[in-house]
Amino acid sequence: MRPRLEKNILVISDLHLGEDLRPAAATVSYLRGLARLERELIAFLGHYTEHRLGGRPWRLVVNGDMVDFLSIQIMPDGEGASGASTDDERRYGLGYGEVESLTKLERVMVRHRQVFDAIGRFVAADNELVIITGNHDPEFHYPRVQRRLLDALAERGADPARIRFCPWFYYEAEVVYVEHGHQYDDYCSFDYQLHPVEARDGVAITLAHAGVRYFTNLVPQLNPHCTEQWGFFDYMRMLGAQGARGAARLLLFYASLIRKLIEVSARLTDRASDAARAEIHRARLRDLAASYRIAVGTVEALDRLHRPPVLKRLHKIACTLFLDRVLLVLFALVAVVITALSAKGWWRLGGCAAVLVAGAVVNQILAHGRLLDSRELLRRTPEAIWRIVRAPFIVFGHSHHAEQMALRGGGRYINTGAWLQDDDDYSHAFTHLIITDDPGDELRARLCQWRDGASAPIE
Repeated sequence: MRPRLEKNILVISDLHLGEDLRPAAATVSYLRGLARLERELIAFLGHYTEHRLGGRPWRLVVNGDMVDFLSIQIMPDGEGASGASTDDERRYGLGYGEVESLTKLERVMVRHRQVFDAIGRFVAADNELVIITGNHDPEFHYPRVQRRLLDALAERGADPARIRFCPWFYYEAEVVYVEHGHQYDDYCSFDYQLHPVEARDGVAITLAHAGVRYFTNLVPQLNPHCTEQWGFFDYMRMLGAQGARGAARLLLFYASLIRKLIEVSARLTDRASDAARAEIHRARLRDLAASYRIAVGTVEALDRLHRPPVLKRLHKIACTLFLDRVLLVLFALVAVVITALSAKGWWRLGGCAAVLVAGAVVNQILAHGRLLDSRELLRRTPEAIWRIVRAPFIVFGHSHHAEQMALRGGGRYINTGAWLQDDDDYSHAFTHLIITDDPGDELRARLCQWRDGASAPIE
């Protein structure tokens, strides 16, 4: 018989606290959404601080991207956070080292003080908090960052012993397996989730990190959540709308981004450095298996499911940045000009048409190499995880799209979506998961939305 739950479980994901500490956060609509995020989150935490089911306390699992270290742009002040600031920091903001991450966390806790007050009250009421690392907050890998958050919540009455950091996933045997899900998204995955840092920059930045730091934050009018879904011609239309000077400026940022990505890729693929990081990761895999009392082979099998990051594959970098499309367009233009100048009569028309048709065919072939939407990528993996751990519920976040589906052979995949969505009516916002034992001792998971001061099941 499965033991009854000691605590009921709440799962929320993608709070992105601190995303407002960036240039694009100054618009009225964004600030209005931020205020709504805080108001509803504080009400949600307050409700479950006061209300229990079956007399059991709650275990709140924040499934990744609690603090949005990735998007934050704080310019160095004077000598910088860790001594003399670098040229990179003076242009793009504080980097991803431990000291810089502490500075960012302090700013987030000041900006969202009432949210952290509510979290402190929740834990102080004999509830528990589990924080899973996502792709926007791998900085929780740093011991000093963890300690600062624990101290801040302790100042608000929370017992640090009731707060736990999970560097990859949270697992209760025969109940639930929860992880953020970014490891199955090429844009955002880390090569070594349990050691997501490298010697130079601290956090081993992903393509998403580089795109935000070296491009999106320099173009405040861009919404990073929308551009994730853009294709080649969407960017071409944006470029054309900037005018000559604006287009030249964006192309300069684009060229700088390419240079940075090549530099990072070279460091991540350095054999000696990669081998050292891999060894640390493997040792931590063994420690993680021991902490959950599961076989090392089980954790290693889960680890093998992740998708290698784009930045360790140069052809994927070229594909993601549309460099293959740019070369294709240039080649097609040259071929059309040569054909038009060398052929005559109908051969000229037919030759140009053939070049264009060939270009279209190659473009379709290249499209198959493009990275898929994160929702589709995440849907491919839960069944494989279920076969390994056999937990009834496999829970992800990351995609910002709440959904659930039955898995072949058993189990259910649930994505909790994001707390706040980019929709004006908030029709897809404030989603979360509640796992309880019902009176008949059956484990029950309900995907819900916070509405009018209560959790309403999503059909």
